[in-house]
Amino acid sequence: MQESEVIVRFAPSPTGLLHVGNLRIALLNYLFVRKNGGKFILRIDDTDLERSSKESEDLILKDLEWLGIGWDELHRQSERLEKYRLTFNELVNVGRVYPCYETKEELLLRRKIRASQGIPPIYERAALKLTAEEKEKLERSGRKPYWRFKLSADESVRWWDLVHGEISIPLDAVSDPVLVKPDGSFVYTFASVVDDVELAVSHVIRGDDHITNTAVQIDIFLAIAGKSPDFAHVPLLASIDGQEVSKRVGSALSVSKMRENGVDPGAILSILASLGTSNNADHRDKMHNLIEKFSFEKMSLASPKFNPEDVKTFTRKILAEKTFAEVEDELRKLNLKNISEEFWNTIRENLHFIGESVFWHEILFNEINVLKEDENFVNLMLSTLTNPVDFDKWIANLKLASGRRGKELFHPLRMVLTGHENGPELRKIIDFLGYERLRRRIVRHLEAK
Repeated sequence: MQESEVIVRFAPSPTGLLHVGNLRIALLNYLFVRKNGGKFILRIDDTDLERSSKESEDLILKDLEWLGIGWDELHRQSERLEKYRLTFNELVNVGRVYPCYETKEELLLRRKIRASQGIPPIYERAALKLTAEEKEKLERSGRKPYWRFKLSADESVRWWDLVHGEISIPLDAVSDPVLVKPDGSFVYTFASVVDDVELAVSHVIRGDDHITNTAVQIDIFLAIAGKSPDFAHVPLLASIDGQEVSKRVGSALSVSKMRENGVDPGAILSILASLGTSNNADHRDKMHNLIEKFSFEKMSLASPKFNPEDVKTFTRKILAEKTFAEVEDELRKLNLKNISEEFWNTIRENLHFIGESVFWHEILFNEINVLKEDENFVNLMLSTLTNPVDFDKWIANLKLASGRRGKELFHPLRMVLTGHENGPELRKIIDFLGYERLRRRIVRHLEAK
């Protein structure tokens, strides 16, 4: 591997569904690394054994594959615990971590006292003052230590962020981070750094809610490896109601839910790639177009807003331009029979999701419900219908015979032929149905009177 190789990682936790907020982070990583000819690593952060599940992991993998976001390597943190132990022991040996014994209640009380005194509510390193005898006494009483990393508190961490520019954070304003919990489990802050070092990650691209955490992690990077990756902190995605997408309750914005609802993956990718940038979203863009357009220099610092309706609109535009060959497999998965290019061309401009093909297949191939319409007009529909059907001639003759125009003419015609007020272009429906089916539908209405 070359020193200059670009390597990124997307590190979801398998504790729930992949939503559009963390998908956007995955996509930005993917676009950046593919533009730079590097390596995309998928790392499953499953150290939280109680909340992590194989089901969630499988759904994450399925969602990414469906979207066309492939990975070059796959790692799971649960399989790397020994590496974390070895690195932790190295930090112990050089005096960069230390045991602490405070309970959650004691820490909360100290923070409240410091805040009331106008002092930053950070950990004051009380544990460093404990003697060996005091530590032993605490452990005999049942206290299990948790371990903190000793920050370079007299320094500020500075880095050039690919989105925000120069960032500087004084470490004396930040608490020494906990690396190991009392139960011996490793905290994300630590495990992530160890992984990034060993996997030679060159760029970390994530939400700007991690900026303070990055200052802490850079200090840990320097202690372990003597250098750190480059960083890009992108503004968090918000929904149109102003909430952070990741904070919303429910699965309406989950990738799995949108996939189940028949959203086109290209619609999601086009919109997420353009949000918060100077690029215009284009439903015709393929992944290679998105890669070519990508640049952090085009990114705004404002939090972009995600509107699910935009995905529906883009899906409709994409489906309207797809050929039968491009959707044939998807239509067959819907267990539709007698599908053809003619069928697809009839309905495609009226679909919000591919799954709506089932509805229009039912309308076009099966008998529809008989609705109450003006009997005289229905009789005129039958008498002016010719074989073979000529749409323009039929409509002209029907206008002349009935004296109707516009909606007064087309609405009852559509209702008799489809049973619904809206749908594909009437000309296409009439051409698709043909003389025999048109006549049968009209006669059924007359016989039902």
